[in-house]
Amino acid sequence: MLPNVAIIITNYNYGEYLMDSINSALNQNYEGDLRVYVVDDGSTDDSWDKICNITEQVSFEELNERYYCGTIEKRNSGNLYAFRINNSGASVGRNVAIWEAWRWADIFGILDSDDEYFEDKTNQFVEKLIEHEEIGVVYGDYDNVNKLYSKREFKQSYSREKLLNNCIVHSGSLIKKTAIEKVILPNKEIFDSRLHGPAGHGFIGCTEDYDLWLRLSKVCMMTHIPNKLAIAKETGKNQSARMTPEIFRKNSEILSTRI
Repeated sequence: MLPNVAIIITNYNYGEYLMDSINSALNQNYEGDLRVYVVDDGSTDDSWDKICNITEQVSFEELNERYYCGTIEKRNSGNLYAFRINNSGASVGRNVAIWEAWRWADIFGILDSDDEYFEDKTNQFVEKLIEHEEIGVVYGDYDNVNKLYSKREFKQSYSREKLLNNCIVHSGSLIKKTAIEKVILPNKEIFDSRLHGPAGHGFIGCTEDYDLWLRLSKVCMMTHIPNKLAIAKETGKNQSARMTPEIFRKNSEILSTRI
């Protein structure tokens, strides 16, 4: 039996791209069970309206305060699960989705709301993850796309030495739950909320992925598939383009504790 896969999408004001991202996740050719968990992080554009158009509101048990204690709305349609939370940041949004899927999922895929998976991505990544027990993370290549051009982004083959010097692992990786279990933070966070806070409050970081890779690199192997299996859009809104020296210093202090 193939493992259950939960694809996690967090969104803040990317309504222009959100449905393409969701559809790319729903249209995977994976033969196992797959669900898509979308968390809207208090968007002020039409993102939530678009989600409401394709889902229905459902009732649910009170959320466990270990990962989120604010207000939340939950909607569902088939294998699409959608949540709307107060603007809390990408880390909190991802944590909400992961904990909601925790009991069901065996593998988690991360997909930014302005990016897209190619239809065979989940299939290829899961095949590699189940091939070797010690592999906990799989990442691949992708096209960087903007209005003027498209170029392939080739990621280096994994080694911990390379990772310590450069974030060679792409954010859109697939991760085994058994690996995540070993790196959950004392406050029950998976992605550190200090490293990517609420976009509605201004930019306060974008290194939450790198932090997770550093922690995971201590407990499992990571492997690179040299295939182009995703699209990463350069929209001008990308958080990584807004890093400042002060934010970099603060984030670096936290990251230094993971090495």
